Amino acid sequence: MKFQMFSRRSLKGRLVLRFSIVLGALMIVMNIGFLVLLAYLLPTKHDADEAVRPVIAAAIRSENGALAVYHTDDLQRLKDAAPLFWFLAVHPDGRQVGLGTLPPQYQALLPIIGDIHFLDIRGEDNSPLTANFSELDTQAGKVKVLYGGTVVSRSYLMKIMLGMSVLYIPFTLIPIGLVFLALPILVGRALSGLKRTISHAASIDANSLGIRLPKEDVVEELQPLVDAFNSALGRIDEDVTQRRRFFANAAHELRTPIAILQTRLEAFGPSGEKERLLMDVQRLAQTAEQLLDMQRFGAIQSWDQIDLVELGQKVVAESAPLAISAGYELGFDAESRAVVINGDRDSLERAVNNLIRNAIEHGGGSGNIRVEISRHGWIDVVDDGPGVPREERDKVFEPFYRSKPKSTGAGLGLSIVRQIAQLHNGQVGIISQRFGARFRLILKQ
Repeated sequence: MKFQMFSRRSLKGRLVLRFSIVLGALMIVMNIGFLVLLAYLLPTKHDADEAVRPVIAAAIRSENGALAVYHTDDLQRLKDAAPLFWFLAVHPDGRQVGLGTLPPQYQALLPIIGDIHFLDIRGEDNSPLTANFSELDTQAGKVKVLYGGTVVSRSYLMKIMLGMSVLYIPFTLIPIGLVFLALPILVGRALSGLKRTISHAASIDANSLGIRLPKEDVVEELQPLVDAFNSALGRIDEDVTQRRRFFANAAHELRTPIAILQTRLEAFGPSGEKERLLMDVQRLAQTAEQLLDMQRFGAIQSWDQIDLVELGQKVVAESAPLAISAGYELGFDAESRAVVINGDRDSLERAVNNLIRNAIEHGGGSGNIRVEISRHGWIDVVDDGPGVPREERDKVFEPFYRSKPKSTGAGLGLSIVRQIAQLHNGQVGIISQRFGARFRLILKQ
């Protein structure tokens, strides 16, 4: 799974990365400031070289019950490099051995050297008074050694830096690591309200008039964006409402002149021209009625418990005379005695009626038309006609699309079916089969 937090366009990734950079830079500056302060406060005098301790330990031996200094090659090179080098070793049983000249200032330490556990004396550069203390494991056993006359080139500050290096790295990396672990959680919680708002926005469509995004869950910096989005929704609502009102008014205004025209045509004597004009007027009336349907079913009128089996039987009974007069046998079948869903009865009846009318129009003028109700809440309308070409299966649900240019329909019936299906959180489509066409209206139970 791709870790998307550090995407270039991720707000969470940007916040974590930039905060970590600032935190890391701040800690580096603080460490540098601390070292500068130490450099100002601490002395710059050199301390005794700790590297000589293994040389001293290798040189101390036990001979005939007494401590002795064995002049190793390393010890000789050390004496040549530091003529003032000296050390004094004391065994726990009181035996002593030394090399070089012990400064008189340290003579008073000899009686109490067994009680010393730490000693670090600093003098001027290369001063014989510069001394250090250590407990060493030698061939003669563990001894306490006081040594001096050698200095290391690093300062006391450098020694502290080296000693604290084991702390600098974890003290710098651990907080940054915690930021990478904790900050995404904190930012995610801070943006949880935004996620809920996004989910709310995703559910808004043309049928969600009057709905606005809540601002309670949005951080203050994003509230202007939510306000702008709500303002845009308000303008869209107003535009959609005006368009729906226009369609409704236009369809209502068309009804009266269409009815008058049909009445006057029926008053004429029988003729072929009269029949053609009446068919055109009937088609015009159907178009006006479908425009009204688009406005009427633009939103759910009333939710109720609906038995699809009972609804299908009613629509089939009402559509049977039209189907029989057009040359079809209209049948009905249901997998269950009752299939109950929540929905709007009027809009679902119109959807099934439109599917049947579509089958009558395009079913070839003969054969069977069947309405089948599935126990899953599917309504299938099946005919024995030529079927729908694969390349037209999406287009037939578009408004004013007609697969046959000379069709008597206005191309709105299937578009209204899709609109009603979407209002019920369902869908409508064409199922592939060898012969005929199968339109399936899927509704959620």
